[in-house]
Amino acid sequence: MSESEGIKLLNLIGKLVKVDLVNDTTVTGRVYTVDPETHNFILQDSTTTTFLPHSNITKYTLISDHLTKHVAGHVTPVTLTDLREIDEKYFPSTVRHISKENCEELKMRLVEHLQRHRVPVELRGEEEVVVAGVVRCRPPYDRTSCYSTNDIVLGRIQSILATFDVS
Repeated sequence: MSESEGIKLLNLIGKLVKVDLVNDTTVTGRVYTVDPETHNFILQDSTTTTFLPHSNITKYTLISDHLTKHVAGHVTPVTLTDLREIDEKYFPSTVRHISKENCEELKMRLVEHLQRHRVPVELRGEEEVVVAGVVRCRPPYDRTSCYSTNDIVLGRIQSILATFDVS
């Protein structure tokens, strides 16, 4: 699988998709996560979380390219708070809350830490840090919040982040 295909899959996170399965059924939900190497999906809807191994998937279709939700019959944007509430509901022990100010401070400390190790860093959007052009880091900016389709570079960046104090 090419790196661009892996990034395309990672960009589905949080978006609404319909997945057709080999048993002629479909599952619709938000992509909680997807493995860019194995193509395994984890989808969530309002009541369930579903693991879909690639071997059961015939195709997936993007239903909504925007992060939206239905509230009282109206479509509204999904906020970072909404995504954190989903995390809390399904994975309460892994959620670490940080304020927007602390997030910004932590992001800048991460950039400085990586630059001290002579690693090229690029800021993308309000929260994302792109490291060495292929590793994406998001809050809380620890070694478990970095993603890449290049396992070798990811491993090296994670070893550098092992010395980064996120507290």
